[in-house]
Amino acid sequence: MTTTQLIISDSEHDADMLYISRMFVPDAFIAIGIENQAGRKWHGLLSPLEVDRAKKESSFDAVHLDSIWRDKAKKIGWDSGLASIAAAFLKECDITELEVPGHFPLMYADQLRSWGFALTAKQGSLFPQRAIKSDVEIKQLARAERLTKESMIQAENFLAICSIGNDKILRHPDDNKTKVKSKHVRAVIETFLIAQGAMPAHTIVACGKEGADPHNTGSGFIYAHKSIIIDIFPRLLDSGYWGDMTRSYVKGKAPNTLKKMYQTVCEGQDIGLNKIAAGIHGAEIHQAILDHFDQKGFKTGIKDGQQTGFFHGTGHGVGLQIHELPRISSRDDILQEKQVVTVEPGLYYPELGGIRLEDMVVVHKTSCENLTQHPRNFEIL
Repeated sequence: MTTTQLIISDSEHDADMLYISRMFVPDAFIAIGIENQAGRKWHGLLSPLEVDRAKKESSFDAVHLDSIWRDKAKKIGWDSGLASIAAAFLKECDITELEVPGHFPLMYADQLRSWGFALTAKQGSLFPQRAIKSDVEIKQLARAERLTKESMIQAENFLAICSIGNDKILRHPDDNKTKVKSKHVRAVIETFLIAQGAMPAHTIVACGKEGADPHNTGSGFIYAHKSIIIDIFPRLLDSGYWGDMTRSYVKGKAPNTLKKMYQTVCEGQDIGLNKIAAGIHGAEIHQAILDHFDQKGFKTGIKDGQQTGFFHGTGHGVGLQIHELPRISSRDDILQEKQVVTVEPGLYYPELGGIRLEDMVVVHKTSCENLTQHPRNFEIL
């Protein structure tokens, strides 16, 4: 018999809980998957505040009021809490062996074990099938990426109407005395996304040296003739699916060194996009891009104690989490049809800044479908 699965978490932050419940609940609740002849049946145990909504909106096979099981746990003599509610329900079903997520709370695990339950933690998601997206999920991801692209266009338009001061710092189009910082560009992007029902998260607008650190969100001035990395990854508020896109720009004319670096990253991304297909090893794609960068003279390694070159993965899965399986990196994941992944090579050198390009694609049998479909225009004049 297959082990019963147990999740105790909220669905705002736990992708597995959102996947199985298909409803947003801000407070922790209980999901129990019990195997029978027809397959696994999922039970949701929710508070009086949420139970009626769950009966209408959730994807659970059965929804239960948790206070009934809280009272039963109290009669047994178990400490009050979500673990005891789950334990009472499981005891009634004559279940003692459980599989839980790797991030299952230690306190709950200790309580359940003290009451005679055997727990096994599963590495990664309880639902490995999450990596393969349904047609409905792909539509949600495409919608998220469309909004991401539209917000990138807002940033491009803003940079286009900024003027350049004598100090090479951009000036705000609404007030020529205001020197443009990362926060001004970020505000244009995030205001648009929020109005469209998508929640931005730590949008990256990093200019010059700040861009040499891939996850530096950026805080300084935006300069002409220096690279500007803009990485946008919003989450749809109604479904929980994410978009993810990166472009790199220069306001004004780019120096030849940056032009060469940008062209090399474009070529690297094309290598990745052209290689993606079902059955291809992610490590093969990643290594091909590394080799290309090396051949073009852009070496990867430690220089003066800082990482330089291309030192992150080429891509990652996207779904109910912004980073999920599979990986396109030195880790050897094999791509499968209907996975949704990013292709985001980059080059980073403190003396030059950073360049990164990122598109989101659907894996098909012999190729991929690009959900981003946005030009790679470097110079904004």
